[in-house]
Amino acid sequence: MSAHLQPSDQYDSDVPLPPAQEIPPQRTNAELNLSVLQRHLPSTISIISIAPYAVVYIFTSTVQNGPAWEKSGIEGTLFVCQQTPNERDGAERYSVVVLNRKGLNDFICPLSGDIDFEAGYIILRSTNTEEGEENIWGLWIFEEDEGSSTAGMREVNSKIIQNCAARAAGNVPADPSNGAGIYPTGAYSPRI
Repeated sequence: MSAHLQPSDQYDSDVPLPPAQEIPPQRTNAELNLSVLQRHLPSTISIISIAPYAVVYIFTSTVQNGPAWEKSGIEGTLFVCQQTPNERDGAERYSVVVLNRKGLNDFICPLSGDIDFEAGYIILRSTNTEEGEENIWGLWIFEEDEGSSTAGMREVNSKIIQNCAARAAGNVPADPSNGAGIYPTGAYSPRI
């Protein structure tokens, strides 16, 4: 005598079925980048520009060696961010952030009016409020030849950083006609 197993349409068990789990909504790269930046700089409200790769240099001057640029050990993706307005006077605030791929220390520099673009470097000056000393930083942004996704990246980001610094200092309203205006909330990544 042989036994035939019949498929069953019902599964008899006393164990309840797990609740249906909702699949989380898909997040865009812009949303993911913003959430990561907000962990490092909680006051960030939008990303204005992104450069896929930048290196941070610091200007040093010693009696023995004289003035020189040295790598700071920070390199990675560069973000130009808009922050919540200043609570005291409502002034606009912007920062440059480089999320370091080589270590745990990131570069976060609030923007003010003193920005230069020289020999392919964006030059930022910031004052350390605790020690009262001025730091001079050089940002080198990787770019490839014309026709690539990173072509012109240094100049585009330089103009955006200069414009944001001027706005933070209260000097200049955005002028979209010069290519350096403040872009709409959300990620703006030129030719990326």
